[in-house]
Amino acid sequence: MNIKEELGGLFPWHYDPLKRDTNDCPKLGHVAFDYKGLASFVQEMCKGQDPKASGKGWSAYYKDGKINQEKINGRDTQFKKLFETWLKSNWTLDNSCFYEFQDEELGDFYKPLLEAYQNKFGEISSSQLRVYVKPPMTALGLHADTFGSYQRQHVKQESVFRALTFVEDWEWGHYTMIGNEVCHQYNAGDTVQIKPNVLHCVGNMGFNPQITMNITGVRQ
Repeated sequence: MNIKEELGGLFPWHYDPLKRDTNDCPKLGHVAFDYKGLASFVQEMCKGQDPKASGKGWSAYYKDGKINQEKINGRDTQFKKLFETWLKSNWTLDNSCFYEFQDEELGDFYKPLLEAYQNKFGEISSSQLRVYVKPPMTALGLHADTFGSYQRQHVKQESVFRALTFVEDWEWGHYTMIGNEVCHQYNAGDTVQIKPNVLHCVGNMGFNPQITMNITGVRQ
């Protein structure tokens, strides 16, 4: 598949894999927090849960083990094209599901996390906080964000801000690619920006869970 021909009309980007002087993955610095406590909390939350039946992430597009076509049909053209490409590329409930915890599900960590982000970046309105735990040999495959769903829920004109934070220090097998940048040897709390239309993916080919977090909102 020629990725540029397949997706370029829907996700405007440079599509040059050898381009070095890009701004695909802006580094945003370090967000201070008790990451060891957060990592322990979410791993404990994973016990007894089945990510394939959680209704979050990739599992949100399935019902009773089958694709929920009604839900897919309700999405925009960009998403429908991505979903078609994912299926062709062998995304499945087994290799593309992981644990996801949203906002108040983070319990006593929720408000302090929002405060930590706002201490770093200033006021972030209409914020959404997500923590992801990927077991070994699971992935969030190649895709681009448009923030369409977020904008339909919260804003119409403002520019949406999304930051990705690493919850644990980097270790072998934990892979994050954003555009032409590969993130590695990071420390817990290091944060980068996810820009719209830039292809990116996250995968765990290591031995331990891979934990990441993002916040989406509008910076004031």
